[in-house]
Amino acid sequence: MGTAAFIDAPLDLRAVLVALFRVDDLRLLPFIVAGILLIGAGAERVMGARRVLLAYIGGGVAISVLGLAIGVVETSFLPALPLNSPPFEGAPPIAALLAVTMASSCFAGALWRRRVRLASVFVALTLFLYSASASDLYALVALPVGLAIGMLAGGRRARLRVQRSSHHETRVLLSALTAVTAIGPVIATVCGSGAGLLSVYGWLSMDPLTSADGIVCVGSSALPCPSAENYAELQPLAGWIAILPLAILLVASWGILRGRRGALSLAIAMNLLVFAGVAYLFAVTEPSTLADLAAVRPTDAISVWQTLVGLAVSALVPLVVALTLFVFRRAAPVPSVPGARSSFALTVGIAASGTLAFTLAGTLGFADQFSPRPDAAFLVQTLPLRLLPPTLLPVESVQFVPLTPWAQAIWYLPSAVFWAVCLVAALRLVVRSSEAQATGDRVRARAVLERGGGGTLAWMTTWPGNAYWFAPDADAAFAYRVSGGVAVTLGGAFGADRARPGIGRAFVDFCGEHGWTPVFYSVDDETRDALADLGWQHTSVADEALLDPRTWTPTGKKRQDVRTATNRAAREGVTTQWTRWIDLTFLDRAQLREISEGWVADKTIPEMGFTLGGLDETADPAVRLMLARDREGRIVAVTSWLPVRGWDGVVGYALDVMRRRDDAMNGVMEFVIGAVVEQARAEGCSVLSLSGSPLASHREGDAADLPAVDRVLEQLSALLEPAYGFRSLANFKKKFQPEFAPMWMIYPDATHLPAIGLALLRCYVPGLTLAGAARLGARLRPAARESAEVSA
Repeated sequence: MGTAAFIDAPLDLRAVLVALFRVDDLRLLPFIVAGILLIGAGAERVMGARRVLLAYIGGGVAISVLGLAIGVVETSFLPALPLNSPPFEGAPPIAALLAVTMASSCFAGALWRRRVRLASVFVALTLFLYSASASDLYALVALPVGLAIGMLAGGRRARLRVQRSSHHETRVLLSALTAVTAIGPVIATVCGSGAGLLSVYGWLSMDPLTSADGIVCVGSSALPCPSAENYAELQPLAGWIAILPLAILLVASWGILRGRRGALSLAIAMNLLVFAGVAYLFAVTEPSTLADLAAVRPTDAISVWQTLVGLAVSALVPLVVALTLFVFRRAAPVPSVPGARSSFALTVGIAASGTLAFTLAGTLGFADQFSPRPDAAFLVQTLPLRLLPPTLLPVESVQFVPLTPWAQAIWYLPSAVFWAVCLVAALRLVVRSSEAQATGDRVRARAVLERGGGGTLAWMTTWPGNAYWFAPDADAAFAYRVSGGVAVTLGGAFGADRARPGIGRAFVDFCGEHGWTPVFYSVDDETRDALADLGWQHTSVADEALLDPRTWTPTGKKRQDVRTATNRAAREGVTTQWTRWIDLTFLDRAQLREISEGWVADKTIPEMGFTLGGLDETADPAVRLMLARDREGRIVAVTSWLPVRGWDGVVGYALDVMRRRDDAMNGVMEFVIGAVVEQARAEGCSVLSLSGSPLASHREGDAADLPAVDRVLEQLSALLEPAYGFRSLANFKKKFQPEFAPMWMIYPDATHLPAIGLALLRCYVPGLTLAGAARLGARLRPAARESAEVSA
């Protein structure tokens, strides 16, 4: 069908509607039916049946019109650019389903809105770049069409700013990105040499050795193929050897999802390796060579120019992925166990050496079974290339071909064995990384804490990211983090001997030996008094809200809000559940992640850490959860409670995570915390901490009369208030009429304050640079000014 005929052809609306319900390949029918049932049911639940029909039929027609128009432009103006096969029919069901999916995302919460959209983009882009059939073009067009329909139908409008992700969600996105780079080439291999920008991976999966009427050749200037009627790859299945490196990327993707640092490094290395290999092919492959290759492959429809463009884009994609993983490398904090990386490197090194030695010895030993007879000098020179899967060998490096089955075994099998060993080594590296959380200082520190207890916030010392100092002659320890030469403790000492005189001084001496400035952060009055002999300065950084479950009741005028919330919960059928993360169902955990991601997405700054936990920390079996469920059993609010350990076990709990749905009833948090007080009383607990609100101390007097360091903290508190609401949180806790106990920061002298301030910021937001802090301040300042005006 010519371009003119295509342009002049009238749009057949009936054919377009039929295409939305037609499946040409019956093998795809079960998947299409499953997609309609799953996507349709989910979309109907969030936006109603009428909107689903509008998105499917109306969106399908719009997609068909736009797709056909794009086909006209491509055929007329971009004939040499590898984009996609030209569309001549209406959009298929998969495109209409994608439109429904994107439309329904406008009615979903923050977590599923982002996940659905990114998953749809990944699917559509992967198919378009690696395959690029006409259906794949329609799938790509379905993304903006579905989004527009969702917004016009009353859904949430897309915001231009990038929404924040929690640490867990960041790992999900990085894992998905890594998986796409592994799955995409497989799609290109299955589709052969398609028409997409990255379909060149399908070309690279073809065996360069060709059988022309039974004669083995390469089709290069060194080993040209004779004129023949029958051409075929010598080993059509050889392309699947190239799947093994991609399987390593899938293993890395799984490890990134679980926060394994070794997996992220492995993914970066593999993508850089792919970039280097494809860039080499692009640099050394001449158009004439590609023309020769095309000449011996009559079924190949990609021009030389298209192949060169595809090679250039194919080289850039893994480079961009590697850079993205590197930028967000802190999302994978779990280190490998000692020796895991060296073991991986040793395994790969031994496998490479063995592969090369076997290839060299086998090729020379069976030299008479190759044509022409291999030149030993050239063989040694190009030997490292034999580690590559055979289909990725540069044509110029092939100067002889195997003739017999034994020679073909020597040609194909060594690289397959090498990459299989690398795959096993990668699995061991990623799996052994998970053991890092159960070994070393963290286990020892947890044991010290469980034996002798600590302050109300001591359980935070068991979180990842902390380093530990253990008293050499006492059962006590400090948890700390070092940034910029400043060692910031997380609370005071913990353990049975935490109150012994000299523990703090010994930690100070330890820091001095390493050239660090020690800072005792968020310590109570007892620790401050124990460190008084240091003669250091101190300032209040927060006020901890404390309740005694044995005597606290919701009576009294000032606790009216708590009673009102409890009564309203009874009327609306809201109930509480005291549980643990490990006891929750998969659906319950998904709901908690949705609530948490919705909370993080609305923040102006990244999710913070140090003394502020997130959903990852709730997975500890020692941490308890108090959930609020509505009448339908849906979770509408969650709080997490860290154990407070004393001499004889758990003596209370400390509040950590506190998050709710936007549509939860007013007062749900007052109701939940009131239920926790009752639970703590039933367990015989003597203390319940609502924790401190960082930088929200209840200071008395005029701000102008405060010391300089307190004024700086006041300004920082005002700056962060619009993003995290520390002051609002402190005011919320007043509803329970707790006793407020100051939490102190103890430091050597005021000259260290600039370095201490930056160190604290980096503790709460790891990886923050001076430039990043400046940009963060610029984003927060307008909101802080607006908040101050509203308060005034």
